[in-house]
Amino acid sequence: MAHTEVTGADPADRPVAGTAGAAAAWLWPAIFWAGAAAVLVPWAVRSGERFAADPVVGTGRLAGMLAGYLIAVQLILMSRVLDTRLIAVWHRRLGAAVFAFVTAHIVFSTVGHAAGRSLADQTMRFVFGYPWLLAAYVGTALIVMIGLTSIRVIKRRMRYETWYYLHLYAYLGTALAFAHTITISTDIKGIARVFWIALYATALTLAVWRRVVRPARLAARHGFRVSDVVKETPDVTSIHIGGRRMREFRVEPGQFLWLRFLTRNDWGQAHPFSLSAAPDGRRLRVTVKALGDHTRGLQEVPVGTRVVVEGPYGSFTAGARVNEDVLMIAAGIGITPIRALLEEMPPGTVVLYRARSQSEVVFRDELDELAGSRGARLVYLLDEDGRDGGGPGVTDDRHIPEELTAAGLARLVPGIGHRDVYLCGPPGLVRRVNAELRKAGVRDRHIHHDPFEL
Repeated sequence: MAHTEVTGADPADRPVAGTAGAAAAWLWPAIFWAGAAAVLVPWAVRSGERFAADPVVGTGRLAGMLAGYLIAVQLILMSRVLDTRLIAVWHRRLGAAVFAFVTAHIVFSTVGHAAGRSLADQTMRFVFGYPWLLAAYVGTALIVMIGLTSIRVIKRRMRYETWYYLHLYAYLGTALAFAHTITISTDIKGIARVFWIALYATALTLAVWRRVVRPARLAARHGFRVSDVVKETPDVTSIHIGGRRMREFRVEPGQFLWLRFLTRNDWGQAHPFSLSAAPDGRRLRVTVKALGDHTRGLQEVPVGTRVVVEGPYGSFTAGARVNEDVLMIAAGIGITPIRALLEEMPPGTVVLYRARSQSEVVFRDELDELAGSRGARLVYLLDEDGRDGGGPGVTDDRHIPEELTAAGLARLVPGIGHRDVYLCGPPGLVRRVNAELRKAGVRDRHIHHDPFEL
């Protein structure tokens, strides 16, 4: 049971929210399946009869074609050209499919071509008798390694920096696999070959543009630098970023940026950080909790440090809502985008802020002032005895406070089923609260949470 503190009001006047404009929900699936058809049609034309004659080898070839296509799609997703929530869903689903198709391609191809030889002997024949096959095995090993490190249980045990650098090997693994596909496959000829080259060239171009060219242009135009560093709590620090022509840099409250601080220790890695205040045309503010080596080092980042900015990303914005009433739920450092979003939410918004104790509440004065000026109701969910460890932890994946269960939410927020809900916090808690929200009658499309994985 958590101790609850409530501030702010709940006025009767509430304007009706507008509906955010977005691309049709069918557009991305339509493009995806059209691409899959473009891959499969040449295979069906060239290999239909051979498949009937040798279904084992044929299955291996088909699996290889599908794996190659899905790898290219994954690269396009990694360039972050789509909405981040959509990216996360498809990236996770397609990752499992890539692993399955790559495995099937290797197993069926090896078994089908063995013809009485041992599988080890046939593998050696592949490696030393076919061009680029050794490279393909290396590329496959890299892709499998990346897939394994993305499994939630394994990823949680890794340092973020290790996980991030391992994922960069996806580009090398893809290049090696592509060289094998384009040089050996008899199905990729003529117009099909042009399609494959165009597909991978598109993926590479998008990656270079979004991850290299655009950040370089933003750096040249705005000259981002750390302008101030403010200690919020002993382990939470706000970093203010200024620059030239800041009003021209378009970013919305609730969105996040990938930031690379060009210090001696941090220049080689970028991390995602949400805005913790609405942009004011002069500077941006992000707030960092010391959770790992990188974020711990940022607690003392020098004023004047150059910053490379990539983004903005995310649809965790006020424009995503469709209902006139809003509930926002934050846990731990997840309060940062919620704090920024509160500046744009309508009167009557309810904010539930879960923290272990008073000492871990971030932005207390700012939140209280905003709740009063915006006509919001602010509820602090603190451990009952006010000390660390007095109840279920903020980062606990197995338990959530009673107030965040379906029954507790229904009591705290009457009519919750008719609200849009913005949810941000540790992944395990977010998953469990998301399930409780559905039990409480909130539609999935009214629950907003943007992941930072990509």
